[in-house]
Amino acid sequence: MAVSRSSSWFHSWNPPNPVLPDTYYKIDHSFNEPESTEWRPLPWEEQQHLQKGNQKTAKPPSILPYLLSFGLLAGLHPASNAPRLGKFRENRELERTGPFTTWYAWKQLDFAFQSEEQREAAIENGNFIPENNLPLGIEVYGDRLFVSMPKWKDGVPITLGVLPKYPLDTEARIEPYPNWDFHNTNDCDGLTSVYRMEADECGRLWVIDSGQIEVTIKPKQVCPPQIHIFDLETDKLLLRYDLPEEFIKQDSLYSNIKVDVRKGRCEDAYAYVTDVWRFGLVTFSLREMRSWRITDHLFYPDPLAAAYKLDDLEFEWTDGIFGMALSPVLNGDRILYFNPMSSFREFYVRTSVVQNETGWNDVKDAFKVLGQSRGKSGHASASAMDRNGILIYNQVTRNSIGCWDSRKPYLRQNLGVLANDNDTLIFPNDMKIDQERKQNVWVITNKLPFYLYKKLDPSEINFRIMSANINEAIKGTVCDPKTFGSQHPFDEELDCY
Repeated sequence: MAVSRSSSWFHSWNPPNPVLPDTYYKIDHSFNEPESTEWRPLPWEEQQHLQKGNQKTAKPPSILPYLLSFGLLAGLHPASNAPRLGKFRENRELERTGPFTTWYAWKQLDFAFQSEEQREAAIENGNFIPENNLPLGIEVYGDRLFVSMPKWKDGVPITLGVLPKYPLDTEARIEPYPNWDFHNTNDCDGLTSVYRMEADECGRLWVIDSGQIEVTIKPKQVCPPQIHIFDLETDKLLLRYDLPEEFIKQDSLYSNIKVDVRKGRCEDAYAYVTDVWRFGLVTFSLREMRSWRITDHLFYPDPLAAAYKLDDLEFEWTDGIFGMALSPVLNGDRILYFNPMSSFREFYVRTSVVQNETGWNDVKDAFKVLGQSRGKSGHASASAMDRNGILIYNQVTRNSIGCWDSRKPYLRQNLGVLANDNDTLIFPNDMKIDQERKQNVWVITNKLPFYLYKKLDPSEINFRIMSANINEAIKGTVCDPKTFGSQHPFDEELDCY
């Protein structure tokens, strides 16, 4: 099933075009509001870093014939909303957390084994230890939800699964994705330990497989970190790409992925992958079948944010760059927002910078601080931005979901809260925004620190998947574009966190 990498492609680099010609930019909302187009100001930091000139970046040679030779472009298609795995039963009672509806709630995970005998055998031989299974990553596409279960401990039978988007049973058993064969392998041709995944507009699921197991005991890098790309129409593997050996540092952990596709150019996609423990960002070019590793001091954890407290549990993490979100396309470029897990701040860079293999390091101050700190206990895990420029992020030590309207300066007064609950939102870990016409945000909560340092109570609900319509969730909050936000600058010397 492996696809070998192409020979090295090299192209010259020139300074990237400025994102914008002036201090305002225009976003086309025709997808959501056919008759509405709205002007919005740049983030205030970006106004101070506008570059002059109109240099053009040289284009690399096309690898389209190479991809076609492997059938990598076959079956690409837009998202489909046709039902596949069942119909939601509308008359049952559902748990609500502010604007969020809980669709799944598990005390312990269970899986759709091929028979009850197989399930009992897996428990008997230790291949399935229910209390060792924890859901981490989430993605939604069409009528399906995808969930990852990294192999942090023994007894995790599958590392990537699929569920109906709207369930008949809130404690449904998770089906292996794409099938059991990918999870019953003793080599690196299958899936080893998946952390997160993302579906693109071309109907493909991009999966980052860390290749690392038993991280709670003594981490073992049994396979190279890999990017798997599946066709969501056929569930067939289109591509498997091994990250180069030199990218695997001591204690590296590749745990998050963000996919960048422009105007349906499916063969020219990029993926950005974070190394949370060794503080690097890998850019992968599908066209070139190459990747390069980027480093910057803003990828590192903040020592002042390394201490965490959840209820009575206190611990320290030194996790670096983790959360990522992509802005809408702005004059041919996008902004990649990012944050280390152990940090109270948000940062950003233009994607034209990180897409230049040989030139990213030559752009002075390309990686920038975004506005003000989120304040004490302002840890953020996953984040995502909708088509309207609304950034939504999980606040893991506040048991809440935060938001920011990118038309407004990134100030604490302009950071809203969509939901907060010390029961249903304990450690919101991953989130995704779907591709529906009216977009929804999907969140998975999993009590991760308690799983790592204590023991989850099997009589309590420990894992939830919930969603909210974004327009309804932000209505009337500071994240609503119709509300006025603070425009006052802040004193950086007094911004302690």
